[in-house]
Amino acid sequence: LLLNATTGKYLPFFKKLRGVSVKLFLPVMTIIGRLFGISKNKIRSSFIRVNNELVLSEAKTYRPDQMLMLMPHCLQNSRCKIRLTYNVRNCKRCGKCSIAGLLELSDKYNIHLAVATGGTIARRIVVERRPRLILAVACQRDLASGIQDTYPLPVYGILNLRPHGPCLDTLVPLDHLEAAIRRFLDSRYYPESVDSPPISVPPIK
Repeated sequence: LLLNATTGKYLPFFKKLRGVSVKLFLPVMTIIGRLFGISKNKIRSSFIRVNNELVLSEAKTYRPDQMLMLMPHCLQNSRCKIRLTYNVRNCKRCGKCSIAGLLELSDKYNIHLAVATGGTIARRIVVERRPRLILAVACQRDLASGIQDTYPLPVYGILNLRPHGPCLDTLVPLDHLEAAIRRFLDSRYYPESVDSPPISVPPIK
């Protein structure tokens, strides 16, 4: 992870070390990174990137009902009065935040979409839904901790966009998320009913 953080390169031998990296490498590399002047967020981004590569390396595909899109509450427009935590379908799809686009992806691929206000709610959703793969969007801190909390369940993490700073009116790179969906979704369940090959997924930067 330290080499990944400093060079941006993925090391192939990490393929057999997802469990070790999830449980041990992140806290150790955070300490070592501090000695080398590497920020926590850079270490976390590296951890997420390596985790994603390891999850991708398993080359598994899933049915829609085996997948879960798990999103942070900060994606919702801060001026919106509608409560989405327990039922994201309450959204009116006004287009003022990313939720409408997420619902379109959920409808298109028939994958469950959930919004969580924090780790406790997120864990409850995972326990209730029992997915075999999670596509999660969050900041570096929340993604890193979520990957650790849900291991050995595979989590593919996508960093949110924060044009207004952390935890306020954040955005989802919807093209990246859809690419991840199509990479992990069994092609028999593609909406266009075409046996298209899996597509590459943009890396975490």
